[in-house]
Amino acid sequence: MLSNAARFLMVSAAASLVALGSAPAEAADACVDLSDAAFDLIGDSTLVPSGAVFLTAVQKAAFGYTNTDIAVLWGSTSPNSSQYYDNFFAAQPHFEEIENIAGVDEGDVLIIDATMTYSGHTAIITGPATPAPSGLGPSVDTTLLQWAVPIADSTSSKHGCSASYPDSRCVGNVFTPGEGTAFMRIYTDASGKPVGHTWSVSAASLSNYFPISDTVTGAGAPRPFKIGRLAPCPPL
Repeated sequence: MLSNAARFLMVSAAASLVALGSAPAEAADACVDLSDAAFDLIGDSTLVPSGAVFLTAVQKAAFGYTNTDIAVLWGSTSPNSSQYYDNFFAAQPHFEEIENIAGVDEGDVLIIDATMTYSGHTAIITGPATPAPSGLGPSVDTTLLQWAVPIADSTSSKHGCSASYPDSRCVGNVFTPGEGTAFMRIYTDASGKPVGHTWSVSAASLSNYFPISDTVTGAGAPRPFKIGRLAPCPPL
């Protein structure tokens, strides 16, 4: 189980930034049970091999779901990120897409779709997005805004071990794969619509930026992602 000190570190890091405006009222309807269960599962002795498997385990813990329930909802007893992406964002009554960064909140889900060269990733959002520090690279387009998003996931690739945006799996510069909390960065246009992301807030190289669709010269290949919310919560 995540310690109170670790939770406090994440909350303090997010709270130290000043949000640009308040989130809309719909944010209060986020499925916070997912976030709570994610915190509870972190540190469990059973290693969860991926972000998608972590989301499945969190749903089972939060709602008491069986493999059958997961299959009814998402088309497989153990969906990968591509299957979650396809099923979350199909025309289904139990899920809604969050299309503006101001609406993102605790209990929402970030899903990066698989591509020809990437297997995708799934993370549970544990709080609202906050503006990343001004001038933090990589600068893709001066008109784009950058946001730090706190997450819980399972991964073998660290989200950065900086003090400002910590990954709980880092002790100094030593990273231990598995479940943990961290931060990812979302880029949006001026209206708040997501257009790309980086794996960590501290990544400065343009090659670490992944646009949703349009190729950016010098950047990584496009990796479509969306953010959504279970509605109702729980869906079954």
